[in-house]
Amino acid sequence: MSQAPTAWQAVPLDERIAWARRTMTLTARAAAQLPPMRGVRLACTAHLDLKMLLAIEAFARAGALVAVVPANPHTTQWDVVGWLHAEGVETAFTRFPDEAQAAAACVEWAPTHALEMGAVVMTAAARAGYPGLRAGVEVTRTGIDRLFRVEVGHPVFDLDAVPLKSALHNRFAVGTSTWATLAARTNLSLHAKSVLVVGYGEVGAGLARSARAYGAQILVAEPDPSRRAVASYEGYRVGTADELIADADIAVTATGRPASIPAPLLGQAKDGCILLNAGHSDDEIEVTALGPARPVLPHLTAHRYGDRELFLFAAGRIANLVAGDGDSLNVFDTTAALMTASLGWTITEGSTYPPGLHPLPTTAWRPATP
Repeated sequence: MSQAPTAWQAVPLDERIAWARRTMTLTARAAAQLPPMRGVRLACTAHLDLKMLLAIEAFARAGALVAVVPANPHTTQWDVVGWLHAEGVETAFTRFPDEAQAAAACVEWAPTHALEMGAVVMTAAARAGYPGLRAGVEVTRTGIDRLFRVEVGHPVFDLDAVPLKSALHNRFAVGTSTWATLAARTNLSLHAKSVLVVGYGEVGAGLARSARAYGAQILVAEPDPSRRAVASYEGYRVGTADELIADADIAVTATGRPASIPAPLLGQAKDGCILLNAGHSDDEIEVTALGPARPVLPHLTAHRYGDRELFLFAAGRIANLVAGDGDSLNVFDTTAALMTASLGWTITEGSTYPPGLHPLPTTAWRPATP
């Protein structure tokens, strides 16, 4: 079944870019304050959609040689890649079939700095013993967790822990855009639906809050006792996924961990349950266990599992970007501005720090404050 573009993506790219320039004012302000970047070879791993275009374009216009690697090949918008290529950005790594090959090739490109969603280049550089990275910025919790498992030879700054990023983007933007995408693609609202949120970090909390605002009853599965307590105080029904999934009309993952809904759990799901993922990783739902897919709608497939029929949204990939437009321009403006300002600071100041993970000092991201 054809995976139709959204109404927004059907608008000519130059018109969308003009509107983004008009509305993403924080990113523009941070871009105007970038230091000269000649001599910088920047590996930028991101979801390559319109909202990232303005930041990547700004780095190239400041003098950096920029190479882009998709944070997820299924979220790549090819008209945006073409625009970046015309701006002189190295886009060859978007053509690799998986992120590991793209990251390895990017390391061979010899970057001096990295700005990443998922840390695929920095972890590949660490495993290869590549000595050329001077400093990097990681934007996601998934990427930070990956970096903990390798010995990096350069300083890495944790943008995900910056309050503006976690409290605004993670807590508000992802939930709103995920449910808007589901509604646009299925013509279903959340009214009178029971929604199981698997994982109650900032993204999961935002998914729960937004779903309740849209009329859903919320179930939360979270192993951490402190997060369970917070979810309970919010008035949600809390338990294990085993206890809750049989009552869920919709189950959404937000953990960054593989098999957060594993095969045995699928066997307990309610007939007609819609499964979707809002986390960084494509394998948070054990999709392979679902067996053959029957197309129902663009981005929605049906799967016969035992005596019940389950529905999978966006093939279990990050739903709001694969099946929709991702976060809104005005909300992502803060995140893009934080990324832009933080990278500028990292280029001028970051290489003076010792190798390893570091919090971003306030001076690094303050220029992006609304």
